[in-house]
Amino acid sequence: MINIIHEPPAFQPVLTNGLFYTVSADTTNKFKFRYTYDLYVNDEVVFQGKSTPNPSDLGVIDVSRILKTYVENNPIAVWDTTNIYTHQTFPFSRPYSDETIPYQMYFGFEYSSTELGSVTGFTGLSGLTGMTEGNPAVPSSKRKTFASTMGVNGRATQQDFNVGPFVLSGTPTGTNPTTSGLFLTNSPRTRNIQDTEYYTLSFTNYYLDDTVISEPYYVQYEFFDEQGTSLTAITFDNITTNGGGPRTNCLDVYPALPLIIPSGETTYNTLYVGAGPMNLDAIIPANTDYYTVQLFGKFTGSTSPIQPSPTPTPTPSSTPTVCACEGYQVTNPSLVALGILNYLDCNGVLTALVVNPGETYFVCMCNINTYTVVLGELTVTYDTSCIPVPTPSATPGLSPTPTPTRTPTPTPTPTFTQWSTQYCAASCLGGLVTCTAASGQTLYTAPGVIITDATADVFTNSSLTTPYVGYFRYGNNIYYSDGTSVTYEGEIGDPC
Repeated sequence: MINIIHEPPAFQPVLTNGLFYTVSADTTNKFKFRYTYDLYVNDEVVFQGKSTPNPSDLGVIDVSRILKTYVENNPIAVWDTTNIYTHQTFPFSRPYSDETIPYQMYFGFEYSSTELGSVTGFTGLSGLTGMTEGNPAVPSSKRKTFASTMGVNGRATQQDFNVGPFVLSGTPTGTNPTTSGLFLTNSPRTRNIQDTEYYTLSFTNYYLDDTVISEPYYVQYEFFDEQGTSLTAITFDNITTNGGGPRTNCLDVYPALPLIIPSGETTYNTLYVGAGPMNLDAIIPANTDYYTVQLFGKFTGSTSPIQPSPTPTPTPSSTPTVCACEGYQVTNPSLVALGILNYLDCNGVLTALVVNPGETYFVCMCNINTYTVVLGELTVTYDTSCIPVPTPSATPGLSPTPTPTRTPTPTPTPTFTQWSTQYCAASCLGGLVTCTAASGQTLYTAPGVIITDATADVFTNSSLTTPYVGYFRYGNNIYYSDGTSVTYEGEIGDPC
């Protein structure tokens, strides 16, 4: 019977010291004995081989040289559904072809009952009547490998790649982390770069195996002047409409995604993020001296994964500009090109809004025409006076989301508070809290009433006459409203 003694790590570069399996059997004393194996990639047999036992009667099998012919690294990437050159990535893109592949081994053995006889193949399994003839049938665990290089040191004894420092599972430690939360590169953390250069960085993403998950929720670009003063900080969600994935909107959390996309999926295991001046040309302030690029994963402890939005840090100044606060619809009529709008929010803070093709935002800004379209052909149309709302009313799936603000000057007393939520047909699927058949849902409460309060009266209209009865998602949590009270159902991904 076959025993698998050693397997490669679950997620490892293909260009390494080797992707080794070590197997043993209790029949190595037979004539013409050899281990046999079948290698599967994407659940299809791609190679069949045999291995003669070493002096310790073990089979030592390296599959890296075979697998490196199946992984690809192309200069083409995919931004949402559009093919682009990888070096032009902004903010995210994913590999065009199989940069990461799943593979699995099946082991057996063969031998002859006499010194000069023909050999017979066995499955490696023990049946009720002894060994069973047939193709290799002892399975290894499923593994993934990707088109990358593990540094090789002739004096080193480390055989396996430690993916731990490259798993993005928390907030970065310091500005230049060196032992955790790393990009897939050996580049220096700080480097000089020309204004005319493109630059991209790779990183791990989604389930690397059934238990290890890399959760880069968003990237933050922060720009500084010569004095080291932060000019602005802009974030972009790692979602499909920003070129990343597999999250499709800001409310998705990684632990809930296997209900839709199996953890064995490899399409999103390595992604790219734009990091060069040419990649960021549309968002770099004119007097930038240097900038940082940093990915953020899930928060640990009691903090839920955040739904990031642009958080510009203004250059220190005196009293912020005070202005009347008005609401505007910002629309991108293009079906292919991003649009970027710079505007003063109602606190007088310069804010950058990125609008995806074909999408619309509702934003609150000063009514003194202090906005500029810096990319694309956006249309800006007056809508209404702003009232305090917990989140901006935007077309679902957009990213990043403008930070909501209150008007700094007196406004008419509002008659309602508007809430942007998601409708849920049900709150439990496969034993986990989730929002099934989700769609955008605007709800209303009386002024000062929080929609998640247990005693909240929730309505579907701004005149507060039609109660809302059903499930809704706000943040990462699911609630149920019967019109006169709200019940907390649980956080996305929790057992239900």
